[in-house]
Amino acid sequence: MNKKYTAVFLSALLACVGTVSCSSEKSKSSLKSSYSETDDSSIGVQPTEKKTASTEMTTVPVTEKTVTTAADVTQAVTESASSGNHQAEAYDSGYTDSLSIAVDFYQAYLEHNPEKVYNMFNPEEIERYKKLMADQLEEKSADEVFSKDAVIKAIDDSMYVIEEIMEEYSDSETDRWTADITEELFDEAAEEELSAFNEELGTNYTSGSIINYMYYVNADNGELFVGNSSAFLEKKGHWYVSFSSLMQSELINQLEV
Repeated sequence: MNKKYTAVFLSALLACVGTVSCSSEKSKSSLKSSYSETDDSSIGVQPTEKKTASTEMTTVPVTEKTVTTAADVTQAVTESASSGNHQAEAYDSGYTDSLSIAVDFYQAYLEHNPEKVYNMFNPEEIERYKKLMADQLEEKSADEVFSKDAVIKAIDDSMYVIEEIMEEYSDSETDRWTADITEELFDEAAEEELSAFNEELGTNYTSGSIINYMYYVNADNGELFVGNSSAFLEKKGHWYVSFSSLMQSELINQLEV
């Protein structure tokens, strides 16, 4: 059963209003094709090609960040919901620049750690997105559809899709993969674009950065492919993975609705 959702998502301009289709019958194989087939309408995903890694390609060393725990995030959202105002406050993400959170975001994909990605979201944005989508869900509750468990499962499924592609570009199960994330990959959101996004969603982010494409690189055989897009938002000096962007570009087809 297909449902049409009108929602905010972050593209190259960070703020666009579009329509996406969410189906509980959509298989991993069909989602996988979005990474490997040319589609100019896809959000930040470019066609996958087998290429030989350039000797100039480098990867950013990954350092573990101290972030608020999942329990803290859940508590903040739960307390907001129970008060009836759905106005969860942003918490200290532990990230003070977009590059650091982007490196850790893609490292979480390499580690297959969906909860780590969930902890990078801003609870305030999650609540705002749920409010925006509430009247599009017919008889279902936005709190149910976009619950923590449902979102983490969607991230988990998205990670499996990436791993399936990695298998195709691997010579053995022990092949090592890295994510090539550098500052050159970021597109900065213009002020008017960010303002439009804030107005639509009811947020007050002060800056945003988008990665429309990146490479997962096989460190053993030099193979690489274009991976998943992402967007990052800043508020009061703290950076977050944009829940709205990830939901629209990566996760909406993974939710069971």
